[in-house]
Amino acid sequence: MKEFDIKVFGKNVHGVKWGDAANPHVLCLHGLTNNALGFNEMAEFLKKDFHLMSIDLPGHGKTTGFNDEQSYFYDSMSDWVHNFVSCVSNSPVYILGHSWGAAIALHYSKRYPHMVNGIVMLDGGYVELSDDPSTTLEDLLEEMSEWVNGNQFSSIKEYEDKKRVEIGRWSSAIEQMVHADMTIENNQVRMKASEETVRAIMKAMYMNPFREVLSEVDAPVYLLRATQPPEAEAIRSEGADLLRAELKGDCRISAIPETGHVLHWQKPVEVNQEVKNWLIAQTTYQVDVHNPR
Repeated sequence: MKEFDIKVFGKNVHGVKWGDAANPHVLCLHGLTNNALGFNEMAEFLKKDFHLMSIDLPGHGKTTGFNDEQSYFYDSMSDWVHNFVSCVSNSPVYILGHSWGAAIALHYSKRYPHMVNGIVMLDGGYVELSDDPSTTLEDLLEEMSEWVNGNQFSSIKEYEDKKRVEIGRWSSAIEQMVHADMTIENNQVRMKASEETVRAIMKAMYMNPFREVLSEVDAPVYLLRATQPPEAEAIRSEGADLLRAELKGDCRISAIPETGHVLHWQKPVEVNQEVKNWLIAQTTYQVDVHNPR
């Protein structure tokens, strides 16, 4: 693993990369309030066959945030991602996105189809915030404010203990990622992503739904989705069916047993192997298409 920094629209973007740059590129986009190290374990598994670049998205990790909430809407985010991709690759990339990162990948693929070979979505890009008609934008934003302000701890160990329970397992890679999520301010450990950043992103997700662009996404998509909690299964299943029906390109979907939203941390062996198999199949197909016998 090697850290790097690059300028996008004149502001610093921090990231980490693994593998040989001569291999197919995989751009990793993390979920809300997470950071580039969220793909640490998966990248270690994939680095022999792929060149992986995972970046701290704006307002997360060590990457500078936006000054206005409109910049977090998906057209602007797609342009931001494209600026980064253009700096590091002259050829199309695969995108691996978790949650918010998966939604960004769909919008980016619609806006810059020539730069996307395929998309792997980890429990994201298939259930809209607006799928629950009882949830208003105002309620959602208030909930996010309470969540951010409530995630303050007296020590990093207190936060670690919370994440151990949420994830159900632990490793040095997860510990490294968890530490990168947080900062110390006024003797309190809190998330690096600010309340303003989280509210802006949630507003973008609510008002700028990914489902509107599915019919224009031509890249092949592989969704690996959660199966827990059981009471949300009907919504997840319906969202997956709609994704398959509305996508312009090919779509594969796998429900990973006994996993919640962070399935790549909860079941790394199963999820990493699924992702690797799909990516290798896609790269093999690309080679066969461009080099017919």
